[in-house]
Amino acid sequence: MERNILRRYLVAGPQDFPGRSLAEVTERLRLLLNSGITTFQFRDKGAVYASAAERLAFANQIRQLADEAQVMFIMNDDVALAKAVNADGLHIGQADTRLVEARQDLPASMLIGLSVRNAVEMQAAQASGADYLGVGPIFPTRSKSDAAPALGIDGLVNILALNELPTVGIGGIALDNLSLLSRTSLDGVAVISMLTRSRNLDKTIDQFKRYW
Repeated sequence: MERNILRRYLVAGPQDFPGRSLAEVTERLRLLLNSGITTFQFRDKGAVYASAAERLAFANQIRQLADEAQVMFIMNDDVALAKAVNADGLHIGQADTRLVEARQDLPASMLIGLSVRNAVEMQAAQASGADYLGVGPIFPTRSKSDAAPALGIDGLVNILALNELPTVGIGGIALDNLSLLSRTSLDGVAVISMLTRSRNLDKTIDQFKRYW
């Protein structure tokens, strides 16, 4: 895969827009998908749908919007839904679906991303068959209730020294640390609240693009 596709990576789902209807979330995601991000991960843990059919229809709609915006569409930890919407890839965590099992169940063309949190997981990931890695949390984050301890910049640099795969950093990433992260060997950074809670999206995106 081209490493550049990971530069500006957004992770989001309905739960990141509290109090908004699915129609309102769709419009917000349409705006974000056309703002200049390069990869979108559909992560809807904690979201509530009226039915499985509604979830599928919503995921299909967002997948179509990503296609129209020429943004890579990744599904978070749901092999069946990734296949149903013909996602470009699947992202899994250490405690989620096993990568080997996912690879057997997915089309050969579908990418698989794997989360890593420490040096042990980073070393194991090199031979895991993953196409890219998500490393973090780099900084403390409130976007994920079960997040591991933050690595910090020194911890990030240390485990990136063990890595040869395309890698995106995640966790607590904000406007004030984009410059610092751009000086590491990361291929991109993944954000949630920096974009979903931005009060001035144009300004936020401009600063995002400045460093990534």
